[in-house]
Amino acid sequence: MDQDTLRSLLREAVRETVTEVLQMVMELDRTAFLQAHGGRRNGYYPRKLETAFGQVDLKVPRDREGRYYPAFLKPYARRLVDVGEVAVALYAAGVSQRKAAEVMSLLLGHRYYHETLSALTDEVLGAAEAFRRRLLPEEMAFVYLDGLSLREGEGIVRETVYVALGIAPGGERRVLGFWLLPTESDLGWEGVLGELWQRGLRRVLLFVTDGLPGLPEAIRRVYPQAEWQRCVVHGVRWSLSQVRARDRALLAHDLRRVYGAESRGEALRALDEVKAAWGSRYPGVVGLWVQDSGAFLRFYGCPKELWPYLRSTNLMERFIREVRRGTKVRDTSFPRKRRCTSFFTWSQRGRKGGGRRGGLRALPK
Repeated sequence: MDQDTLRSLLREAVRETVTEVLQMVMELDRTAFLQAHGGRRNGYYPRKLETAFGQVDLKVPRDREGRYYPAFLKPYARRLVDVGEVAVALYAAGVSQRKAAEVMSLLLGHRYYHETLSALTDEVLGAAEAFRRRLLPEEMAFVYLDGLSLREGEGIVRETVYVALGIAPGGERRVLGFWLLPTESDLGWEGVLGELWQRGLRRVLLFVTDGLPGLPEAIRRVYPQAEWQRCVVHGVRWSLSQVRARDRALLAHDLRRVYGAESRGEALRALDEVKAAWGSRYPGVVGLWVQDSGAFLRFYGCPKELWPYLRSTNLMERFIREVRRGTKVRDTSFPRKRRCTSFFTWSQRGRKGGGRRGGLRALPK
């Protein structure tokens, strides 16, 4: 007997067992219901149900008054598993519609077409749009802002996805919103911040970003009381790209003494030493750190245990890497809905936050 035949026989045996068990559970459930609420039996009606082991034929018990319904079944549902959730999860993870249909057919014992998967994933768009426009808490401790570029279809046309990731005072991370806009600009970011304000976010302690054009000005216009932290990691990367290869290790060491200092005063003294050592050789690099020293060293005004989280956008970049994995596609097309699905499923999964992987464990009171 070959393996395919054996697998088919085993699957059929399991399906028969599942049918018997479900039937017995419904009989016991109806008996318990009638004992508790009174009434009389009134036969059965047929119903097909898709399970993880394939489709089964059931006889659903009923009572004469029409009050009883099996506790483990949803009214009008034809699946014991939520096929929609499975489809959206596979699609958001980057599995193409055709491959997702094959996987679901294998797992659920019922053939699905990629057109069915497309219809199922379309259903998430309404929920994603409602999530994107939902009301926000009035206060966030920190908000990370960044943009990532995505390719459209087979061509080289690119769009920028603006992302806002918030850390609540209790330490929970929340995706505040995402926007598809042509390019990063001060007007674009001002529109993003204005929408956050309109949706209820009134107070932000600190915005953490890289050196995005126009962003500091947009923050000052919309949230004048908030402070701005410029990402140290991006500053170091840019600085090292502007110097000769033989100088990079030494310059990186000197810059580390600036942002790794134990106090703001110590950091400023280290910055003076960087200026003296490198100012004449690389005036543009040193000028960036001197001119934006307030933004680069803003994290020193917060409790020390938060410094690793605030002096860079690493928390946001980890999120973006996860989103990029979800938006990779094995087909030749790159539907817009995949992007919404990826952001929405990640956001729902991470809303409770917590832990080092999901953000800050808790902010000091």
